[in-house]
Formats: sequence, structure tokens, C-alpha cells
Amino acid sequence: MPHVDERLDDRALIADLVVAYAYAVDESDWSAFESLFTPDASIDYRSSGGIAGTPPEVAAWMPDAMQMFTWSMHSISTHRLAFTGEREATGSLHAFARHGLTWKGVDELMDVNVIYRDEYVRTDDGWRFASRREDTLHIAGGRFAELVSRSLTG
Repeated sequence: MPHVDERLDDRALIADLVVAYAYAVDESDWSAFESLFTPDASIDYRSSGGIAGTPPEVAAWMPDAMQMFTWSMHSISTHRLAFTGEREATGSLHAFARHGLTWKGVDELMDVNVIYRDEYVRTDDGWRFASRREDTLHIAGGRFAELVSRSLTG
């Protein structure tokens, strides 16, 4: 059983992992993005119209998926974390992603509210995502956001 101080360190390192994910996406650093996951991890973005796959598959897909946005900013909060073993944990956290884009000549914003549902594992290289599933709750903004939101709800 890990000592309390070790668990506090683990919590801080997992918090660093989820922040590194937000920055990797916002900075379009797909090699950094991929390195945050175990090689066999599963990533599932289907609730927002994306794909599900392994880190290499999703990292290869992300540049095209994000190319429409001129910038993005992911803010994360309300991180719930539970250790399920010495080297494993599960978590969920709220995220607000704001994206800037130009749609049909008009500058717009697209806001996306999600809950990430994660599994983490401590590897020799530190804590990594073993899985991440995005559950999209709401998309709002301009005409493009309306189009995306309608396409997801049928």
C-alpha cells in the first residue's frame, strides 16, 4: 500500500498529465499528445463526431480534425480521481474547450463542454493515459457550432 505522501505525489503527477494533454491539443503538438498515452491505450472522441482508436491513429487524425480552428483553449476542472491499484487509477474531469475559427468569412467561436472519463497507469516513464473517452455535453457558438451540434443530434 503506497504511503500518503506517495499518493499525493501521484495525484499531482496525474494532474500534470491532464494539463499536458490540454496544452498538447491547444499547441497542435501531436507527438507530445501521443506520448501522454500508453502505446495500446484507447481514445474515444465519437461523442463529438470524432474517431475512436489507438494513440498513433488518433494523433494522425488530429491535424485534419483540428485544422479548421485558428486557435483552441482547453480549460479543465473538477477532477475526480480514484486509485484502483498501486499503479492504476480512474478519473473524470470537466473540460471547456473554446475554439476560434472563420466560417464563411465570419470569425466565430465554438464552445464545447465535455466530461473526460479516464484510466491512468503508472509506467516506467511516469503516469500515462490507458484510456480516455470524451462525453460531449454541449456545443454552442456561431453558425458552424450550430451545424456541428445539429449533426450530432440527428
